Amino acid sequence: MRRLTGVVGVALGLSLVLASCGDGKSSGSGSGDGARSTVIAIAAEPLEYINPLNENGSPGIQVAMAMFAPLVTTDPNTGKLLNVMADSVTPDKNSQTWTIKLKPGNTFQNGQPLTAKDYVDSWNLTAQGSTAWKNNGFFSKIEGYDALNPETPDGATPKPTAVKALSGLKQVDDLTFTVKLKVPFSQFGLTLQYFGLAPLPEEVRKDPDAYKRKPIGNGPYKLAADWNAGDDIKLAKWDGYKQTAPDADAITFRFIPNADTAYNEFQAGTVDFVGVPSTKIKSFKDDAPDQWVTSVSSGANYLTLPAWDERFKNPKLRHAFSMAIDRKAYADLVGLAEPAKALVAPDMVGYRADACKYCDFDAAKAKQLLAEAGGFSGPVNINYSTTSATGQIFAEALGNMIRQNLGLEVKYTGKQGSEITELADTRKLDGLRFSGWGHDYPSIEDYLTPMFKSTGDANFSGYSNPKLDQVLAQGDAQPDPDAAIKLYQQAEDIALEDMPLIPLITKSDAFLHSAKIEPRVSKYVGVSALWATFK
Repeated sequence: MRRLTGVVGVALGLSLVLASCGDGKSSGSGSGDGARSTVIAIAAEPLEYINPLNENGSPGIQVAMAMFAPLVTTDPNTGKLLNVMADSVTPDKNSQTWTIKLKPGNTFQNGQPLTAKDYVDSWNLTAQGSTAWKNNGFFSKIEGYDALNPETPDGATPKPTAVKALSGLKQVDDLTFTVKLKVPFSQFGLTLQYFGLAPLPEEVRKDPDAYKRKPIGNGPYKLAADWNAGDDIKLAKWDGYKQTAPDADAITFRFIPNADTAYNEFQAGTVDFVGVPSTKIKSFKDDAPDQWVTSVSSGANYLTLPAWDERFKNPKLRHAFSMAIDRKAYADLVGLAEPAKALVAPDMVGYRADACKYCDFDAAKAKQLLAEAGGFSGPVNINYSTTSATGQIFAEALGNMIRQNLGLEVKYTGKQGSEITELADTRKLDGLRFSGWGHDYPSIEDYLTPMFKSTGDANFSGYSNPKLDQVLAQGDAQPDPDAAIKLYQQAEDIALEDMPLIPLITKSDAFLHSAKIEPRVSKYVGVSALWATFK
């Protein structure tokens, strides 16, 4: 998932294979079938289905990266954009209408030719609000989106509409389609590397539920065996893939109940790649000498305040909470972390290290701001994930800072991460929670639009400010990249002033790998086990 809610201290980045926390079960053991096979441990709740258009969580996107191919991708060596399924992506002079031409000769894993119609029909299916797929919001910039998504009470699913297609999406010929946006958007070409835009073949589009556990992709790997929800996902290299493919002949994604258990499985030799959990940050180099890698995460962690709770409405109150936090002490506790004073990740062009003027620890100023805001009614509740071994520890660390530096009563509520997310999505969650974000494409816009735009598909706090929406729209419409970044920075300043999310830390991620593989490490796209080379 590009997003992580309800889980403490784990930053996200879709380019990374991450360890989040959850429940699951595995089928089979060992390190896979074949000489060039890799078992990747995912410490997360098991997948219920595989459909990239209905998935924005890290575990599902990891599987999608193996089974589906994007239109474009970021070159891990240069950071530049490379075509994959696309032969060309061309904007008009205003960056409002984009022409996408596909490479000829590609097919799905069922043999069906890959055409422009597959993209058009798949995107239209996802853009219909009544379909209720998670990546619906990704199409909100395309002309005609509003007709497919009528105004609906918060948390409810839109009813089916008479209109079934985006007016801005047109097939030109078998290999070409055009996308007309509501307004110019200079970053649109970058967005096309997101796996949530993957095409589905016709037979899947006709009956998506029938293919929830037997997906048909267009990428380098296909299902090697029947898969039931909660089991290992075993993949075999697909010979029909015509683009550059990873080295492994077989990949197994193994879901393990929690991050510490996954780590122990690596030490027992049953998996080839695992994320290092927070509990092992101090010891992993000694636990696996010469078998670890680290990379600065393309993501950030936040403390999320509920905009739907009147007690948190005053910005001065939110500033007080932020200034009551000693980020250096918290980062030291988490390990491999640095204090965050911005809403975007440090590796993004346009990042400003000290963008936040309310992120310096100052207990006296925090108390002053709290008084000016009229204080806080009742105890402060901090929600944390019970499936994280360090969830309660990190929650209590922040809670102690709020209690000591603001004089407020603090309580803690532990729940499954998925339950915290569901309660927040339906505006029923009481109190604060942890959240994280990693970009889908390398632009600071992808931090600001999803989390802070009024209609953002990862607006964790339920925040809305028309002024920020307006500035984001101006940045989107600016064809000059440098000018666009300045506008996005203005939007970040507005969000930091309103502070629906409090920046906490950015992390370096650590991973262990077996002796037979060398994970790909890139400063542009992070660490990948999928693209590991064999020794």
